Amino acid sequence: MSTEGSAVAVTGLGVCGPGGVGVAALWEALSTGQAHRPPITAFDATGATLGASGEVPGPTSGDGTWRALDLAEYAVSEALDGFDGALREHVALVLGTTDPGAVPPRPGYCAGELAAACAERTGLGGEALTIANASASGAAAIAVARDLVAVGEAATAVVGGADAVTDMAFLGLNSLRTLGPEGCRPFSTRRRGIGLSEGAAVLRLEPLDDTGSGTAGRPLAVLAGCGMTNATGHLAAPGADGIELAVRLALADARLTPEDIDFVNTHGPGTRRGDTAEIEALRAVFGPRLSSVPVNSVKGVLWHLQGGAGAVEALTCVLSLTHRAVTPTWGAEPVDPVCDDLDLVLEDAPRPMPDLRTALSVSCGLGGMNTALVLRRV
Repeated sequence: MSTEGSAVAVTGLGVCGPGGVGVAALWEALSTGQAHRPPITAFDATGATLGASGEVPGPTSGDGTWRALDLAEYAVSEALDGFDGALREHVALVLGTTDPGAVPPRPGYCAGELAAACAERTGLGGEALTIANASASGAAAIAVARDLVAVGEAATAVVGGADAVTDMAFLGLNSLRTLGPEGCRPFSTRRRGIGLSEGAAVLRLEPLDDTGSGTAGRPLAVLAGCGMTNATGHLAAPGADGIELAVRLALADARLTPEDIDFVNTHGPGTRRGDTAEIEALRAVFGPRLSSVPVNSVKGVLWHLQGGAGAVEALTCVLSLTHRAVTPTWGAEPVDPVCDDLDLVLEDAPRPMPDLRTALSVSCGLGGMNTALVLRRV
């Protein structure tokens, strides 16, 4: 993942989740801390640590039978808005998911072929790849698609992740004592685990030309570097070393140093081991400078979008770069003293950063599936 000229343009975005339907709704939710997290009614959650989940507040697409597919279809369609329909047969689709039953098994397809099913629905004829890297699936998919575009295997790629809240996922995490009674409270003394959400988020990627513009015009941002590791000493607990290495690989791929990063969007799930390992990794990479780098997590608003988490967080980095502002870490207060050396964004509105040029997004999954992405303004 470090070929010459590997940076690609981000030329389109699509999203739906508990923050709303569409990119504008997501920014509003991240800015205000408001999201749709109603009580669970789709299955019996009696006795679970948490009785609610994040849901899309409104219609998306499809018939509701295969929820993750319906959500992915909406996000992909939004990201392709204005794209020449005649070129869709050359567009690759790469989607991350944690659910092997996300789509029904069909003749000629393996169970869980979310990308193939979504490509059929949206009329895309290029490569269709489904990536399963636990909670880092969406971010890992972005890294894979970046390579497809960078080496010329795809002229355009739509990439991200999608997941629904299923009884298997929710009750399984509850049995592992991963759910928190208040959902995600990143970096807070009150954090006890995560809250689960449904949603989908995708980016449209295209090559950069010699002037720094994408093939579809001026890009929203540039995906400059990616780093992936599979490293931890415990199946369920992340390891700081693996996260640190993923970040260093992404920086090297982007030909940047820690001093070049203006803002860090953390995985920040609100679990004690997860938050602690990630902070330890960031300290190792940034050293004393970490205290002057704004840090946030969007999971306090959106909760955990599972396979879509890394994708929606990369998308929010693009929005921060275009708005030149960083949204708050809702739910973090009171902040754990272990975070005293972090510049957590805790305001009640986005923090203006007129000089914001580069962002680092970190995603972690069970089994040490770590992915780091570096995005920058053009």
